[in-house]
Amino acid sequence: MKQPRIAATAAALTRLDQVRANRKQPGAGLRIAITGRQDGAFVYDMQLVGAGEELQGDMIVDALPGISVHIPLASAPYLDGITLDATLPMGAVHVINPNPIWLDPLAESVQRFLDDEINPSVASHGGHIDLLDVSDGIAFIHMGGGCQGCGMAEVTLGQGVRVAILDAFADIHEVRDTTDHAQGANPYYQAAKK
Repeated sequence: MKQPRIAATAAALTRLDQVRANRKQPGAGLRIAITGRQDGAFVYDMQLVGAGEELQGDMIVDALPGISVHIPLASAPYLDGITLDATLPMGAVHVINPNPIWLDPLAESVQRFLDDEINPSVASHGGHIDLLDVSDGIAFIHMGGGCQGCGMAEVTLGQGVRVAILDAFADIHEVRDTTDHAQGANPYYQAAKK
């Protein structure tokens, strides 16, 4: 697999050096992973990687001066050409990513279907549904906003979203909800107490 090209602004490099110094890990690398997609943008997980903390299967890219960048293989195609930036003095490092949200045409079609056909209905209850990935005929979704923790989430998924996706896409045979509904803060319908 081709190593992604990664750049960083001077502000991002300065901020990364500050964070590494504050955490007493001046030689730590940086791990960047795409953990999902939400509201038409990638969701990233960035963390320092000390010596001996490398994760098996990560690609190591020596693109930044003095900082090794660790990337999960699944994230690599979507991180090619990124630039890390930060607002100094204490701003967080963020990713400027020129890549499309989906490289897979099926995943792109499912996300468009969610955006056009499903999300307008669940938005009336303050919710939204995002596609995380499509793999081996399985669509992985995340329910957010008023859908997370909602007492009717399983009904919405089982009788609405799942059926609609399976009917619309012959290449998809399963829809899995990855949402941690126990963490929902403002569900539209409260779950029944047991």
